[in-house]
Amino acid sequence: MAQKITYSTNFKRNYVAFFALMLFILMITSELLLALSIPVFIQRENIFSQEIRKRQVLMLFDDARSLCKKVDGKDDITVMEKQLLSDTLNHLAIYLRKEADRLTPEDINELEPIVNDLYMIASKLKDGSFAKEQKLSSASYIRSLINKRVNNNDKQ
Repeated sequence: MAQKITYSTNFKRNYVAFFALMLFILMITSELLLALSIPVFIQRENIFSQEIRKRQVLMLFDDARSLCKKVDGKDDITVMEKQLLSDTLNHLAIYLRKEADRLTPEDINELEPIVNDLYMIASKLKDGSFAKEQKLSSASYIRSLINKRVNNNDKQ
């Protein structure tokens, strides 16, 4: 009688195949994580650009305030214009101190032209006042009234 051959199913583990399979799974999961994290990084970069823009607006506002402080009071008109601009900047500074952390991009869009205008006004005010004082002289009008009165009295 022939001997019956039995085959053993106890294979030795193949560590190379196991390592290759794990490396493949790791590569697939890392590519998926990378693909899913790209929108997060783009959003973070967008937030950084918004913060930079907000900081630029705040720095321009600070420059406008410092420029307003440097304006010389040559005459009463310049002093009053400087006081008006200074009061406006001080009210805006109070608002910005309270709300600087909560400013949205829409708020920055609204604030940027205002701050630019205030800076331009401060720089023009440093060069000279906006208004020119024109003194009204009523002497010529009174003389003309007196002349009319005198002429009317002479005719009668």
